[in-house]
Amino acid sequence: MNQTFDIHRFALVLKLDLVERGKNYLLIATLLTILLLSMMLPIITSSKPVGTYEALHYMAMFMVMLFASSFYTSNAMTHYASLPTSISSLMLPASHLEKFLSAMFFNLLFIVSFLILYFQLHYKTIDIANAKLPSWGYKYPYIKFDLAVYFCFAYFILHSILLLGSIYFSKRSYVKTAAFIVASVIIVFTIHLSMAHYLTHYPSKLNTLPFTSWQMWYFKDGNFTVFRGLNTFHIQFPNNIYRAIQAFITLFILSIWYIAYLRLKEKEV
Repeated sequence: MNQTFDIHRFALVLKLDLVERGKNYLLIATLLTILLLSMMLPIITSSKPVGTYEALHYMAMFMVMLFASSFYTSNAMTHYASLPTSISSLMLPASHLEKFLSAMFFNLLFIVSFLILYFQLHYKTIDIANAKLPSWGYKYPYIKFDLAVYFCFAYFILHSILLLGSIYFSKRSYVKTAAFIVASVIIVFTIHLSMAHYLTHYPSKLNTLPFTSWQMWYFKDGNFTVFRGLNTFHIQFPNNIYRAIQAFITLFILSIWYIAYLRLKEKEV
């Protein structure tokens, strides 16, 4: 098969993917959208602050955006890896790049649109809810910018690994990939927290995530009263280091995508 990229042939592959898997894509996207709306819209129904409704926005970030949406990406390239669809899919008269970009197109179309939908819902519903609250009272805050950026990177890392798992494993790709992700997260967080506590001489309280700033509190004799912030420390990365970390994570995501492409090529050999 000629491996030169052809835009017309690529359009035909996109059309074929849409015909064969479009209903499945649409069903998953519809269910996830309904689940997302059910967790984010209740906040606009009350004229007084409700902590549960505010917490639902953060729960949606993890339960829907990270966990539930992973089912979509886990099916992105399974038709090239698992029987009985793998043989016919691999024999399709299209180049490796065209097949890979077709799977990437629908996957990115979903995860990017879903990410935008989440933040649009978050900001719009918070604005509507705050407009109903008394001007002198508590106002719902937006998700902190640093947390939003961190979440976006984690979101794309998760989906890139799931994309690789969908083509790497022939059977039970989602279960195996999920097990790998959970084990990796536990190992990374354990190492990070252990090193952070050791380097900061085991503070009374430590608030940190991998690749983020460190917040530390030191209390004496079990007294958790902070006196004028003298026992509170906040260590942040310089801007150039912060940009370097973001560049590294971006390169990592692109590398995972490239490995998935190489795995697809191996499948056809």
